[in-house]
Amino acid sequence: MKKISILLIYPQLGTFDNLVRDIPLSLIYAAADSIKNGFNVEILDLRLHPHDWEKEIDCRMKVGHNLVGLSVMTGNPITTSLRVSEYVKTHYDARIVWGGPHPTILPEQTLENPYIDFVIRDWGSKALWQLARYLSGELTDITSITGLGYTDGDRVVLNPVVCEFEMPDFTDLPYHLVEIGSDRYNRLNNGEMIFPIFTSLGCPYQCTFCMSPAVYKKIKGKKWVCYSDEYVLDHIEYLGSKYDFQRLQIYDDDSFVDLDRMRRLLTGYIERGFHKKYILDFRGARINELDRMDEDFLDLMVKANVDFMAIGVESGSANSLRKMNKGITVEQIIRVNKKLARYPSFKPHYNFFCGIPGETLQDLIETKELLLRLLEDNPNCYLGVGADWKPIPGSVMTDEAIKQYNLKLPQTLAEWAAIDSYDAAKLYHPWYTKEMDNMIKLLQIAGQLLDRKLENHRRELGPVLGNIIYFLASLYKPVLRFRLRHNFTACLFEYDIRKYAFNALGYLMPHKKA
Repeated sequence: MKKISILLIYPQLGTFDNLVRDIPLSLIYAAADSIKNGFNVEILDLRLHPHDWEKEIDCRMKVGHNLVGLSVMTGNPITTSLRVSEYVKTHYDARIVWGGPHPTILPEQTLENPYIDFVIRDWGSKALWQLARYLSGELTDITSITGLGYTDGDRVVLNPVVCEFEMPDFTDLPYHLVEIGSDRYNRLNNGEMIFPIFTSLGCPYQCTFCMSPAVYKKIKGKKWVCYSDEYVLDHIEYLGSKYDFQRLQIYDDDSFVDLDRMRRLLTGYIERGFHKKYILDFRGARINELDRMDEDFLDLMVKANVDFMAIGVESGSANSLRKMNKGITVEQIIRVNKKLARYPSFKPHYNFFCGIPGETLQDLIETKELLLRLLEDNPNCYLGVGADWKPIPGSVMTDEAIKQYNLKLPQTLAEWAAIDSYDAAKLYHPWYTKEMDNMIKLLQIAGQLLDRKLENHRRELGPVLGNIIYFLASLYKPVLRFRLRHNFTACLFEYDIRKYAFNALGYLMPHKKA
């Protein structure tokens, strides 16, 4: 039998790698079954080696890795992943497998690339282990590997997909494969370690802009499942005994589907004293769920030391929200924001995006009005970056854009790499007008500069750089508010300045350790 050794690579994501670096949790999960069953696995995070990644790969490949896997999202990560795949195939006798969101939705097109041998769709731990068994000669039937895609001559073969969530036990998760520390994984280089954890998997909603309905459609049974309360609390206890971190982030797609369950979980969290050790963040929260929370629930969240909540507002246009099938109203958004304003320890982060198929200038103006209203009612809230809508493969909205507006999707992996909200050229869809495009640019500037993010984080930028940026932003804010109030988007020279400034920010910031 041939000995198989696996190198899993997390690619560079883009500009914000210098500002936001979370633990490569997807690769830790992907490695679980292979490690458990005796295969050698190593993880390489290229975000930590932006300038010498070839050297880092060489160092690892000399150990004898002959199966290299990459976790790939649509957009800029494809660029790095293609470079890595070509480099490995050119210099080493190794097989390449891609997993993650993009090859899950577009496996055939991914396998057309000559540097990619396999794809793994959906969850990858069991499939990666079985692929290692097959390449070692331990398993003879490649068609039995659920979720695997490969080529057979000129033919692309896609094995049946996984029809249930993959939920490895936390004691099997090989966290030791990643050098976890605050000097490597933090935000704004502030030395504050953030540890991500799942308490549930899936999402029961059917938003038309999202790939989740397409991914979870194949799941037999409920589209949202949760770990037991005791399991989650034991997982946190386990992590706290092994690692030094200051902030815990609940990484779920949606954490508050079952409010009674979350109430129990937060109560147990407090009973174990975690609220005294960690700041608690939530990556997935919905307006309609927050709207159902009573004062007792919100008081419980305050006691649990909840700080940051990423909340999907998406748009201030009722028309756009209907097209998104979001299941929320503008009135709900305003009501929830006012409710959260009564709890100043919360930092609600309202994500929104612009330019969905058929959106008009008036829809964008209504989004602008909502953003101004949110900040007026709750000065503590944060705004998202307001990215252009991206045609995510497999989403209902993408299919509609193709039919109704003759949207042309990329035909190669390299073209999909350009479908990025920040690092590529700005998107301009067929239904855009020049006025719409300028308004989107203005909203994107507002998303980064209008709230108090810079004010609250200027110390983390360093005493000199932080004060300079804050001073310049303070000078510009009155101009920004004037533009927004009067819908004045002409001569928007500051859009490019903002982009260049954020590109440079990560390199100029001081690096700190906890």
